[in-house]
Amino acid sequence: MGSVYRFVLLSAVVAVLSAQSCPGGWYHHATSCYAFIDAEPLGWAEAMFYCSTLHANLVQIESSSENNFLKNHLFAAKTNATYWIGLTDALVEGKYLWQTTQDDVNFVDWAPGEPNDVAHTEDCAALWFGYHYQWNDAFCANRYDFICEREMTERPNIIG
Repeated sequence: MGSVYRFVLLSAVVAVLSAQSCPGGWYHHATSCYAFIDAEPLGWAEAMFYCSTLHANLVQIESSSENNFLKNHLFAAKTNATYWIGLTDALVEGKYLWQTTQDDVNFVDWAPGEPNDVAHTEDCAALWFGYHYQWNDAFCANRYDFICEREMTERPNIIG
């Protein structure tokens, strides 16, 4: 009877375990979730705002691993679009910072000859299809697809 009682008691206990996950339609890498927004290309500032409505930011690429994850996803998707990232030198020409954190850039993957600030009008960075998704500086009002990034969220898993 004691073992049956323990079984019933254990069955009645609800255990909540913490699991990290990404929202539906987002892709996981390391501790972040990524949404590749390609339904309606936007200018850089509009893309930044759109990401904020998703509780996210334009992607901040901090390592070769993260950069390769993004590039591999775009190659696998067979897209031929350019994607905004959250990098800009709009405040001080030539000094690129991540828009969300204002952090200096520690990892870069500029395409050959980039950034070049053509006609002194290119202040926002993108993964450029024409350069196999290496980075390019572009006119911020150009309408491109974009990548939003957010931290993975805690989601309770209920067992019992």
